Amino acid sequence: MRLIPRLLLLPLLALAVGLIYLSSAAQEKSAKPDFDMTASYIEACSCDMFCPCYFNTHSTNHMAMGEHHAEEHFCRANLVLKVDKGYYKDTKLDGAKVWLGSDLGSDWSTGKDSWLVVNFDPSVTKEQQAALADILTQLYSAIPFQKKTVSNTAFSWDVDTKTGVAHAKMSDGKGEVILERVKGDSPNHEVVIHNLTYWSAQSNDGFRMWKSKHEAFEGDGHKFSYDGTNGFLITIHFSGNARPASAD
Repeated sequence: MRLIPRLLLLPLLALAVGLIYLSSAAQEKSAKPDFDMTASYIEACSCDMFCPCYFNTHSTNHMAMGEHHAEEHFCRANLVLKVDKGYYKDTKLDGAKVWLGSDLGSDWSTGKDSWLVVNFDPSVTKEQQAALADILTQLYSAIPFQKKTVSNTAFSWDVDTKTGVAHAKMSDGKGEVILERVKGDSPNHEVVIHNLTYWSAQSNDGFRMWKSKHEAFEGDGHKFSYDGTNGFLITIHFSGNARPASAD
């Protein structure tokens, strides 16, 4: 068999390496998800600490006051998120803020009695709103919300680790969450719950116990207000692929 001249050997090796690199790059590109988001939340709901919804398939039974003491299942919540870093296809999501006012309702399988108001801060562009609408629909896919509406009211979002206070408030005063850090046995360590999934997110940094001093929401005909109930801070990571147009 005729040997390949040494002068041709190096170019052939370089070509082979280049082909391997291009193939690897193509595979990596095809495997890249359509969206990837890391987001931090200030969250509170009507339940006692800590969030029974994560351990059940239905909302908490809040015994209604009255002669017959009727059962009433609901979880009325404010989920106020800020995207730390993220993208949706070619749309950058860094810094986008969304306020979700909601009630999970009485039956998670059907979404009975449930509602959701998605409020985008006015700084969120139309492209970002469309992207986040898809991402959040997938993130909270466990609840087929019976009623959904969208609004655009400005709001603040602030976590002060020095004072141990987290505060989110709508500019029109119709939404507010104030959380206070729960004091554990050691003042140098927060009380954090790990090994627990946040809805459909692939991972999170743990549920940080910051109890709600006050939470309130008013919008689309819904109104609630609670003091001293469940609250926490959390940072999640969620990625996936865009829904096909037929899924809208």
